[in-house]
Amino acid sequence: MSLLKSLTDIVLNAGGQKAGLLESVMQNPKLMEGVMGLLSKDSPVGGVQGLLANFQNAGMGEAVQSWLGDGANKPLSGGDIEQALGGDVVRQLAEQANMAPSEASDVLSQALPAMIDKLTPQGEAQDMDFGSLQSMLGGFLKGKL
Repeated sequence: MSLLKSLTDIVLNAGGQKAGLLESVMQNPKLMEGVMGLLSKDSPVGGVQGLLANFQNAGMGEAVQSWLGDGANKPLSGGDIEQALGGDVVRQLAEQANMAPSEASDVLSQALPAMIDKLTPQGEAQDMDFGSLQSMLGGFLKGKL
């Protein structure tokens, strides 16, 4: 099962206030492609492990542990995303997706915990190159957009 397919399944099952996430993800594949770039082991933040370290260093270690473990993922706010990733990274991702930075950080606040959860099935970050991540994304989006 692809990462983005897993993400959309989570969103579809979440309902309520998260229902708009599916629409945002499907209408902004460039944002998800940018996130895949961050998750890649060759990214400037150091891939999944570096990304997790950013959140832990920003005081969100409890949330990170919930994404790695079994059970519900602790949520983040858009402000948490900006704090952990930095405004420049959020602005760059937003620009790539033709979104406002606040909109991008709100989408990422819902998407990143689910994505990290799926990338860490045994509670450990997997090293994946951009091509593998892009292939996962492309496989799901083929025929959807």
